[in-house]
Amino acid sequence: MAVNGLEYILDGLEAELELERELGVREVEIDRSLLKGAAAEAKAGTPVPREADRPKEQAAERARAPVGASPKARDADASGSVPICFLHDSALTPPGEEMMSKIVAALRFDPSRAPVVFAPPRPHAKVVVVLGALALRKWFPGRKAEPGASFVADGGEEVLVTYSPSYILRFRTVTPAVQNIKKSMWATIKTAAGRIGDRQDA
Repeated sequence: MAVNGLEYILDGLEAELELERELGVREVEIDRSLLKGAAAEAKAGTPVPREADRPKEQAAERARAPVGASPKARDADASGSVPICFLHDSALTPPGEEMMSKIVAALRFDPSRAPVVFAPPRPHAKVVVVLGALALRKWFPGRKAEPGASFVADGGEEVLVTYSPSYILRFRTVTPAVQNIKKSMWATIKTAAGRIGDRQDA
């Protein structure tokens, strides 16, 4: 059980590091072989199962679950609300969809429980992330907020504002300024995901 827990944690870490490498905000590698030997010794000679030895369905199910929760925990809310919702002003381009898909996967959410919404109605969410200034104007008219800022919506949801994937993808060259924008976006989204467990009212 401890070995499975370790693998689950490492899968989450690896997904997050892969996204951060892709966004260009971190260059870290993970070498599981160092940990597997120690885990095998702790199990008194029991071989440590490798990811390749597990059924693909089990690995895919674990990858969709939020960090720190069992696969069934993400579906526990019967009220129809979702843990997190991303609001955009229009349909994402294929590269934008791919970017958000990787972000959702790195956060360990099932895509159906962390939708990117660009047309009303939007689902009730514990935490809302607004993707860009145009989305902020569309979904919260009259509200002004810089990327990285947060506020409480009239419905009581916590709202965090960050950059639009469309804006980030416009830059063909990764300069230090672009890297800072990517870091800011990722930090805001991680903050939003971290606050989901703190909000029991939604």
